[in-house]
Amino acid sequence: MNLHGRSSLDPRWTKHHSKVVSGFMLAEIRVFRKVPGGALTYDQQTSTYTTSNIEEVFSGPARIQPFGIIGDMVVGQDTTSRRLMRVQVEDLETGINIDDMIQVLSSPDAPELETFMLEVRGTISSSNPWVTDIVCEADTKRNA
Repeated sequence: MNLHGRSSLDPRWTKHHSKVVSGFMLAEIRVFRKVPGGALTYDQQTSTYTTSNIEEVFSGPARIQPFGIIGDMVVGQDTTSRRLMRVQVEDLETGINIDDMIQVLSSPDAPELETFMLEVRGTISSSNPWVTDIVCEADTKRNA
């Protein structure tokens, strides 16, 4: 048997372990985009936006993790108010773009995530062929 003739990762591994990733997607998110041509108003009591200029881009389960603090952005000597967050979704072709907004609809294990709006800063494909990584920025002092 030629050991150099095959990959070190068995092709069945990807299919077998893809359910592990989706099993950790415990939050429900909604991704939306503001369409040019109108004002956007958010009602905190009802957790809704009032405008006809918003289109929903994606809705579904996600895994959300803190990624780091934005250290080069100092406002009043406070570098801790803006956090980078990693959002993983199972869909590979989401249509999510930079500057889209993510609202966490539910997060049973971390309900504080529901209070922040996440601004998409980058959409990158993961080396895992079953998930899309989205890098977001959250202002932890400004609630949704």
